[in-house]
Amino acid sequence: MKTYDLIGIGLGPFNLSLAALLDETKNVNSLFLEKKESFSWHSEVMFKDSVMQTSFLKDLVTPISPTNPHSFLNYLVKKGLFYAHLNTERSSVTRREFELYCQWVVENLNDKVSFSSEVTDLKFENNVFEITSNGKTYHSKNICVGTGLTPWVPEFAQDQISATCFHGKSPNLNNLNLNDKKVVVVGGGQTGLEVFRNGFQGKWGKPKKITLISRRHTLEPLDESPFTNEYFSPNYVNDFYKIDNSFKPAIVRHQRFASDGNTPQYLMDLYQELYELKHIHGEGKNIKILPQRRAVNLETHGDTKRLTMFNFFTGETEQIDADVIIFCTGFKNLTPKCLDSISHLINFDSDKRFVINQNFGIDWKHSDTNKIYALNFGRHIHGIAEPQTSLMAWRSGMIVNDLLNEYYFPTENTKDNFTQHGRYSDD
Repeated sequence: MKTYDLIGIGLGPFNLSLAALLDETKNVNSLFLEKKESFSWHSEVMFKDSVMQTSFLKDLVTPISPTNPHSFLNYLVKKGLFYAHLNTERSSVTRREFELYCQWVVENLNDKVSFSSEVTDLKFENNVFEITSNGKTYHSKNICVGTGLTPWVPEFAQDQISATCFHGKSPNLNNLNLNDKKVVVVGGGQTGLEVFRNGFQGKWGKPKKITLISRRHTLEPLDESPFTNEYFSPNYVNDFYKIDNSFKPAIVRHQRFASDGNTPQYLMDLYQELYELKHIHGEGKNIKILPQRRAVNLETHGDTKRLTMFNFFTGETEQIDADVIIFCTGFKNLTPKCLDSISHLINFDSDKRFVINQNFGIDWKHSDTNKIYALNFGRHIHGIAEPQTSLMAWRSGMIVNDLLNEYYFPTENTKDNFTQHGRYSDD
């Protein structure tokens, strides 16, 4: 039976970046398995006003291999869009256009991807991984796990999830009817704002009342200043990797709005729209934004839900009734179920997270001979950039170099940052 050099489990942008760079090497036999029927990227929250928070040059391949045929610029040229796109003068693109670009790359890699291929079993025997999907068995020397994050809702609401109380990344958003309903959106990040704004605009019918609740002090913007953006550079990630792990959580918390803030232009557009609705058209009195509130409890009485909040600005407890509650409360990193059968061979830290090396490989019993690479599982190790698309091409290049055991892609030639976070040197 054929043995692959690498099989990727999951095919989001991160593993797709790896697939695109491996295609350039030509001498690595790879296959990527995805349980969905086709490529999609957060389709549940793909709104017309959803914009990428990174430059389009930070695509699947360009930062590490600008001549790779799977670049966004090549996509524009092949689609006849180069000049039209240039005339938009945009530095970033909508999430929908990024998804279309990724789908184009998938078409080009058709022989290396397999959809409707959920991994149902994974074993390690005779120095190879044995992977079962849809009754087929594949063998591979190495694997790369890119299965994505798991939507998270507060513990008090987990037993009340339904068609009218759910996480934003849910099929329920596609079949929603908010007409004449009282709606609460929990979460003041970019997704929460987009659900809130599309809600009062009537995307799912005109609500009677819609309220946004956030723990944040206000709707803070994404910090896109140049020195902050140096966090999203290979040099910073390498420096961060080397420091004592006990220092890392506090640093990542401090950098929160470098990655989890709201797009400044989106905030401006939202503010202007609310101004016109309330002060020019005399509408919008039932559109509320409640910051500095932490949701603490949820009760259901018939069709009505009562959400209890703690207002840490006043120190008081408040309650709000709703017909529909949408939690835009982020995601959690959980060990993929496909690794359950070999979890006893994997080294976890005290918080049950993967121990990951500098080349994004998991520390496990057979690390020296067979690699398990993990994408978006190492924020606690590699820092704030790990969940973002900013450095996905560089990370993929690191993995390819490690897999080939040679310096194939230029992952170490970035000039020094203007800020020096690592050990001080006079050089």
